[in-house]
Amino acid sequence: MPKVSVIIPIYKVEQYLRRCVDSVLCQTLEDIEIILVDDGSPDQCPQICEEYQMLDSRIRVTHKENGGLASARNAGMRIASGEYIFFVDSDDWIDPDGLQKLYQVAEEEEVDFVRYRMFRSSWPGLGENAPCMLEAPREMPGGYYDQERIKKELFYRLIVTPQMTLGPIVGVCGGLYRRRFLTDNDLRFYEEIKFSEDLIFSARAVCAAKSLYYIEEACVYHYFYNPNSISHSFKKDRWDSCKASIRLFEKDFKDSKIYDFSDQLCIFRWFCIFLSLNERQKIGSIERVDYCKEILSDPLTRTTKIPSLNVKIFWKHRILMFFVKWRWAWVISII
Repeated sequence: MPKVSVIIPIYKVEQYLRRCVDSVLCQTLEDIEIILVDDGSPDQCPQICEEYQMLDSRIRVTHKENGGLASARNAGMRIASGEYIFFVDSDDWIDPDGLQKLYQVAEEEEVDFVRYRMFRSSWPGLGENAPCMLEAPREMPGGYYDQERIKKELFYRLIVTPQMTLGPIVGVCGGLYRRRFLTDNDLRFYEEIKFSEDLIFSARAVCAAKSLYYIEEACVYHYFYNPNSISHSFKKDRWDSCKASIRLFEKDFKDSKIYDFSDQLCIFRWFCIFLSLNERQKIGSIERVDYCKEILSDPLTRTTKIPSLNVKIFWKHRILMFFVKWRWAWVISII
């Protein structure tokens, strides 16, 4: 059994793929397997994957029809055999001693997963390899977290914070997960969520964890700014994906017996509505009003309640909520 299974979902990244795979091949922790998941990529990525499989016996390649990141990661997890699972996006890369460092911490601390702060590489306005700093409400101290500390310091902002930012633990590329922990808790990605599919995965992982460890200093992973990635381009089906996220979050957390997440679920609905409306900034002014109207007239939006005054959110968010409830699409389209 290899110590770590590295899962790399691949789609239209031939420009960056070799850099990513090479960074994993040169790890000081050599007892690993590398799973390249070709998610129906239409470029030269499938051929590059096959080339690498011929070069190193630790590489396994699986080809599938395009289904998105969640589907690709699930495909990799199904064939992974390592003690731990590590996810790398195919336009990013990791330091040579990255897996060794994370594996050592996971073994010494005996935790379900290890988290760490990433580097941001080639991001506009930032220096090269800048630490990935989060908004203040999302930051968390480093160190060991048992179940009591997880519940006390993370549950109240697990899904979303009162400031309407995401919680402190989101992207799966920021962690090394014990494979037995994932299988025992049936932790997989919901494939109907096409964007930010790791939000609910991460929240479920935190709820299931008996312990975790967070490395506060930036290390291991280089999160590359790719202007052509799905996170930086217009997503016409963002709203459909957000509705799937809302439905699944409410399915998994609404009747939780370990914590009352009701206020967070309400705020998360609004987070998804605003996130989807923000896509208007990436399209022409003529299409913006119709795009906003579609979201504002959706039954899910119409049935989303404005949080009570006991829920502390910014006043500007409350004003936007009333614009949404009044269906002022033309106002929202220009602000």
